[in-house]
Amino acid sequence: MQLTSMKIFKPTLYRLRQRHHQRGLSMIELLLGIALSMGAIIAIYLILTSWDARRRTIATGSNAQISGGVGIMDIERDLKQAGVGFGNVSAATIGCSVAAYNSTLTPQNFNFTLTPVEIIDGASGAADIIRVTYGNSAYVANIQQLDASTATTKTLKYRAGFNAGDTILVAGNTPRDCVLYEVTGNVAADAVSIEHTTASYTSFYTGVSVTPTGNSASASVTFSTGEIYDLGPSPQRTEWSVTSAGVLTRRNTLRDATAFEVAEGIADLQAQYGVDGSDGSTANGSIEAAEWTNAAPTNWATLLAVRVAILTRSGQLEKESVTPSALTWSGGTFTMRNLDGTTSASSVIANDWHHYRYRVYETVILLRNMTWGATS
Repeated sequence: MQLTSMKIFKPTLYRLRQRHHQRGLSMIELLLGIALSMGAIIAIYLILTSWDARRRTIATGSNAQISGGVGIMDIERDLKQAGVGFGNVSAATIGCSVAAYNSTLTPQNFNFTLTPVEIIDGASGAADIIRVTYGNSAYVANIQQLDASTATTKTLKYRAGFNAGDTILVAGNTPRDCVLYEVTGNVAADAVSIEHTTASYTSFYTGVSVTPTGNSASASVTFSTGEIYDLGPSPQRTEWSVTSAGVLTRRNTLRDATAFEVAEGIADLQAQYGVDGSDGSTANGSIEAAEWTNAAPTNWATLLAVRVAILTRSGQLEKESVTPSALTWSGGTFTMRNLDGTTSASSVIANDWHHYRYRVYETVILLRNMTWGATS
């Protein structure tokens, strides 16, 4: 009997213990687990949010740094070439209004001032416009005197280096006339004349037939006396400006109908002339602090340098006010602007300049070509 009852009791006890181990979680345990899980999720979310904000701040700051570096480097490289091809221009010619023509532009006839650099001061602290003029002829010579002239030919002392496809600047007469022409030939029998007609010609540089775009079919200026400067096949009248969208652009106003984008995230562009003696002192061949000016020089021979500053803005909107005051450069204080162009702080954070980070890039460029040209 005892043996039989033991056989019945042991399986029953085992089943009771098995049920006890499989009874599951209580409601309190479930709620506690959910609460702990939610706390962990919130903590992870906050960490990810903080990390992403820092990542975007660093990334956009790096983009602004690259834009500023590229922008200031390109402007500096351009300004270093200012005056190539006419650095030895006579005092009577520098600053004259040059009549130019390009059949691919609108309008086709236009004028520009013959200066190595021209700075258009932005109104009410807006971004400046910088214009740089230079040629790219491989032929360097002193002033070529004009011996004779017709509507389609110019006669020089010698024509070596003046090739079909070059752009030439002819300056002469009283009062001064300055005109750009495109050389279409240098094979006249007299061995000293060059042509600038509207007929197709074979380019010296490409060896193919091209139609000139720089010569007008209408009556041209007649020169009795004057000078000729060879600006090469691709002269530049570069215009640097900043769009309302904060993009630094470059356009060769002699050839290009549209501007090319150089860098984005540009909040401002400022420039000044370094004019020797502009503070009233005697010219001494150097630029003192008081001789930096926004006004163009009356005597271009005293222009020794230009200084340029670029203000870049990060694309990341910060929750806090990270720029409490306006930034400065050697020429003064930048006019800080919101995204809509206004200058005051806005109640809309996304439009407030205080909530963006900025960097300033500045350089001074010596106008060596004009200095060397005047010396020669």
